[in-house]
Amino acid sequence: MTDKGMKKALRLVLQVLINAVIILILIRVFMYAYDFSYKVFTDSCMNPMNKSEVQFVIPPDSTTMEIVESLADEGLVEDQYVMLAKVYLSSYHGKMMPGTYTLSPSMTQDEILKTITGTSLKEEEE
Repeated sequence: MTDKGMKKALRLVLQVLINAVIILILIRVFMYAYDFSYKVFTDSCMNPMNKSEVQFVIPPDSTTMEIVESLADEGLVEDQYVMLAKVYLSSYHGKMMPGTYTLSPSMTQDEILKTITGTSLKEEEE
């Protein structure tokens, strides 16, 4: 095989390898995006077997990010970014009220949001 033939073969092998790597990266990105979206649009809880209760405090003037970080730190939500996306995509954004709440890792994300926004209380009154 000549030098030209060897260079063409090497170039072809490199192109195939680069394309394969790009395809694998794209597959990984799409898998991550699907997993993230699935977690945002499903209503799951951190640990359905853990019935312990946590006193969760929302200080006045807390930002949404601070509240969600605190929920993650207390072990009430699995992923703070999933919860943050859920808050921004829902009607709960901007409705979290300061106060002390009794929450549990067995509560779903939606139950937690209803509790800290007072939505469940308003629905019961109506």
